[in-house]
Amino acid sequence: MREPSLLPVFGKLGVKAPVATVVAPASSAGVALRLREFLAAHGGMVLKLSVIAWTVLILAAVFFMIQG
Repeated sequence: MREPSLLPVFGKLGVKAPVATVVAPASSAGVALRLREFLAAHGGMVLKLSVIAWTVLILAAVFFMIQG
């Protein structure tokens, strides 16, 4: 485990809280678990961004078909 630096950094009076790092296995099950946790926390935002991305892609495709 890596120890945080003792140099004054952002925080109250230059004291930084220690950061715990956990080494996760590089398996597909670990990736799926992290993705599931991320979607559980940010699912609404991901849905909105994906709808916006699809709308922009469709509008761009229509624009280029009309221009061509």
